[in-house]
Amino acid sequence: MKCHDNKPASQSYQFLDKLGEGSFGFIWKVKQIQTGQIYACKLVKNSMKKEKTLLQREVKILHLLKGKKGFTQIITSGQDHKNTYFIMNLLGDNLEQVRTKYGNFNTTTILNTGQQMIMLLKELHNTNIIHRDIKPENFVVHQEKVHLIDFGLSKLYIQDGKHLEFRENKGMIGTARYASINSLKGNEQSRRDDLESVGYLLIYLYMGTLPWNNITAEDKKIKYYKIQRMKETFKPETCINLPPELTKYMEYVKRLKFDQKPDYEYLENLFKRGEDFTRSPKLQIQQSQLQIKSNLLHLKSIDMNQCLTSRKSLHQQENTSRRITLEDLSSTGADIIEELDKDEGIQLKNLSVGIKQPQGINLINKLRTGSDQIYEIEDKLKTNLLPISLKQLQ
Repeated sequence: MKCHDNKPASQSYQFLDKLGEGSFGFIWKVKQIQTGQIYACKLVKNSMKKEKTLLQREVKILHLLKGKKGFTQIITSGQDHKNTYFIMNLLGDNLEQVRTKYGNFNTTTILNTGQQMIMLLKELHNTNIIHRDIKPENFVVHQEKVHLIDFGLSKLYIQDGKHLEFRENKGMIGTARYASINSLKGNEQSRRDDLESVGYLLIYLYMGTLPWNNITAEDKKIKYYKIQRMKETFKPETCINLPPELTKYMEYVKRLKFDQKPDYEYLENLFKRGEDFTRSPKLQIQQSQLQIKSNLLHLKSIDMNQCLTSRKSLHQQENTSRRITLEDLSSTGADIIEELDKDEGIQLKNLSVGIKQPQGINLINKLRTGSDQIYEIEDKLKTNLLPISLKQLQ
């Protein structure tokens, strides 16, 4: 297929459904008329000069990522007298859609998702590119793996072999809910800002909300300042039942210097160790014991048959281990794009605040591993947990 086409997209593709909007422009589900293949099309009107320039830059980035796993794959791009567009592969639901369908992520899923995100950003950063708009809508599930999309606000952070210089008063770029503190201040972004945004995103997917979700103000600068101040004083450990790995993650990324290379391996292993711990059969047995004991303690009366039933259930659970099928993701990339800053990030619409979970038994117990690690266990009796295997989401 051609890399560039000068005829209208409508001549080669049938427009089916409007899928939404990216950081700029509209995204459509389309069918190639000749082959019947289904793709996605992103296009902007040529009269929208700034948006057109951003789309053209995204095309350059996508060509650099062509053939690399874990990123949107461009099929072709084109321009006519009305629109500029590009065609890309159509992926699955984004993580906001997944959370809305299945509820907040459980501990194992959030740790594995975080590990995949770190691997993606590691590869993207190795191409000298930062994303600058990390949010659940820009991560999608495809073939059991998390993919990163929408590079309209991305930027080259290495120029002429040198790291960008720190600058102030550039304007907030990204989505305020997940933006880093420095981004909200209007400072130049770097690798650390992508990672900080991932932290807020993971907390949101686990908790279903963030403390600053409902901040409003007529003036955007005032709103950004309010959110900035809340993030500066935010302590993840105050979130009920939050996995301690997320607290350690946020502590690390907030200490990073502007031009410092993050220790991606440390962050990957941080999530992997936590995920392995949640998979431990011993942990699952102990958790089952605690759940049944809690049931017995909270019942006002219980007969002997009920006790025997509970003990039988415990015995069965002790001989059953949970199977988890979530694969790791690796990808590679390339470099060189042009810079075009936006004074403000383009936000599409307000996101839903979160879904109230059905009432269940919240049982927390501190358990220790061989290294004396304390881990907070959240009861899994609530009925709306996200399936651990992303394969079930397809």
